[in-house]
Amino acid sequence: ALEAELSRTVLSDVSADALNPADRKKNTGKPLSWLSPSRLIPLVMVLAMLPASIYLYGIWGASNDLRVAELFERSRQAQDDPQALQDLIFELGAVIENDRSNGWAWYFMARNLVSLGQFNEAALAFRNAADNIEHPQDQAVILGQYAQAQYVAEGQQMTERVQEIITRAQRLNPSEPSVLQLLGADAFVNGDYQSALTYWQQLLGSTVQGSEDAQFLRAMIAEAQAQLMQQEGGEVETAGTPQLEISLALSPEIDVPGETRVFVSAQDTSRPGPPLAAKLMTVADLPAIVSLSDTDAVGPFNLSSAEEVIVVATVAVGGTADVQSGDYQVRSEPVKLNTSADESATDADSSGAEPVRLQMLISDAVP
Repeated sequence: ALEAELSRTVLSDVSADALNPADRKKNTGKPLSWLSPSRLIPLVMVLAMLPASIYLYGIWGASNDLRVAELFERSRQAQDDPQALQDLIFELGAVIENDRSNGWAWYFMARNLVSLGQFNEAALAFRNAADNIEHPQDQAVILGQYAQAQYVAEGQQMTERVQEIITRAQRLNPSEPSVLQLLGADAFVNGDYQSALTYWQQLLGSTVQGSEDAQFLRAMIAEAQAQLMQQEGGEVETAGTPQLEISLALSPEIDVPGETRVFVSAQDTSRPGPPLAAKLMTVADLPAIVSLSDTDAVGPFNLSSAEEVIVVATVAVGGTADVQSGDYQVRSEPVKLNTSADESATDADSSGAEPVRLQMLISDAVP
């Protein structure tokens, strides 16, 4: 039975001071230099988990599942009480025992396990949640948190398994915040402070200004900047990086719901792999001016790492960044970065620090 399994693998290992919330609050006020690599990512994950779960459940959640809704509310109130969290895990286990396809029960079990520092078990629960919750936006959030838990469970290593989970999340949302948290923290603890800055600055742009999350991010950004200055022996270079400015519109002949997702990305013409920069929007946002820069990086490389890119905009009728038959798409000609206007592609214009500008109309159906 699931309850017996939880007794063996989870609760027997949880002590009263496991990831003590009081210590967690006390330590978050200290300078980031206090954080060792072994502490940074679990701390970032725990601090971010409750707000993310509230947003996820409150906006898109299964509010009709009254039992899970009640357990969710109790979970919010029990974050400083390890014993209460253990009890909630048992109760969520009972819900799952009756319905193993209850994705929300799996999700809140995973979140409570994270609060207790049980990352191996949390990763398993996140995986089951992602497999049983169908909404793409929900899945992206859950997969991002699954990647975080799996990363910690595997000794804070960016293993092939963790990267596969990240890729799944980015196919649904290239700018998934929990993925940016993970990529930024991993870059930081491995001494890649420029990449950490890129990920965290992008994350800060989507964070409520003045919130505790924003303050924590600003502290991490300041620490990464200080480390980078020390590493390079000078000031951090922030100017002169390439930018793309796309005037994007949808053909009036295309009739799709306003909430249909639109993926805009820049891909290196000389290197296969994930996009160098990407943004997610909806059809209702069009027409729009879409800006892409190093702060929109979704992988280990950014626009500054390329000389030439292709810009792709896709109306994803299927809901994911994986292009499918029935989607609508437009692709630019190759665009040179950091060049003068006469060296750029026909629709582009670039001069010095000015962005490269393109006009694109989404009109072609994907066969």
